[in-house]
Amino acid sequence: MILASSARAQDAAPQEAPEASKTEEAPEAPPAPAPSTAPAPEETSDSLRLPSAFGSVTVGGRLSVREALGAKGEKAWSGELSIPAARIELTYQWKKRLRAVVELDVQDGLKDAYISLNLAGGFSVRAGHFKVPLSLVELESTTRLPLVRRGLLRDVLSDALGLTGRRIGAQLEWKCTGCERALKLRAGVWQMDDSGDKAPLADGLGLVPGFRGTWEVLDSLELGVSAMADTRSTWTAGVDAKHSLPIGQGELRTWAEVLVGRNALLVGAEGPLLTARALTAWRIGGGRKGALFLEPFLMLSLFDPDLQLPEDRLWEAAGGLNFGQRGRWRLQAQVESRRAEASVPASVQSLDNSLTDRRAVLLQMEVSF
Repeated sequence: MILASSARAQDAAPQEAPEASKTEEAPEAPPAPAPSTAPAPEETSDSLRLPSAFGSVTVGGRLSVREALGAKGEKAWSGELSIPAARIELTYQWKKRLRAVVELDVQDGLKDAYISLNLAGGFSVRAGHFKVPLSLVELESTTRLPLVRRGLLRDVLSDALGLTGRRIGAQLEWKCTGCERALKLRAGVWQMDDSGDKAPLADGLGLVPGFRGTWEVLDSLELGVSAMADTRSTWTAGVDAKHSLPIGQGELRTWAEVLVGRNALLVGAEGPLLTARALTAWRIGGGRKGALFLEPFLMLSLFDPDLQLPEDRLWEAAGGLNFGQRGRWRLQAQVESRRAEASVPASVQSLDNSLTDRRAVLLQMEVSF
């Protein structure tokens, strides 16, 4: 029922190592010489690391304070001061083979809780509570994205359709140890039903299978394909790309994704639906951890709940500016404008998050450690 996304969205890219300690999925270090050893999580000089004879524990986290001003439709503007993230993450590592991650949020409770075990031949297994392999932007760590919030498609994929976020699951991973270009495959199952009811064996225990593959075509470009399916009539599949281009002491980063599928949950019909999103950010400066940087960014999003119906699309444009010290703190400003075409289904218009029409100005201060 779901599209997966970039393998590196959960595992921080090497060129972003200074920010890696704040990833929502524990990052991997470069492959160990022997294929039978697991990649260790990247660390930064500011991380608190507690070594012992039985392994090491690394402590990290982040705190965000946000002021959101918004207006829905013709309603007057209103504001809300909130703490969207107050998290602490503990990562236990043993001999580059076993890793256990627990991440807690003061307000939302448990975020990540999983164990990763490296096997021979480039294989590894992961089990617990972690992000399902869905959209590229949804999988990417908040600390690596330039955005204050992910906008329209977060509202669609997570709040409306329940397709993104962290779920209980297990996956088998394989990384080619002899390939010139990085190649990684994943296959697993996830529990998508949050009701807490026990699923019968005849229904596959309520587990949804999924697959994802990524290939580093160039040093700066990674392509991904993925698919997940609950039934023949309920599925999602797509392609995505992530690109990074060093420019002096800065970097131009781009994420792009397209998802198609069938899902009757939102519009009362079986689609086919489409979502698309493109995000680009130019970080000026910030060539090393702690260096000052300035980063303008722009994101365009599209949601078509039924490709067979005319003029039922939702559009959103978002842009903003970040300023701060790379990997330590940043001040963020973001503006959003969302518009709906004339024939958007009534079920979409009636959602609590007001998917059809929204304007917003967001200001945020984020500190990472």
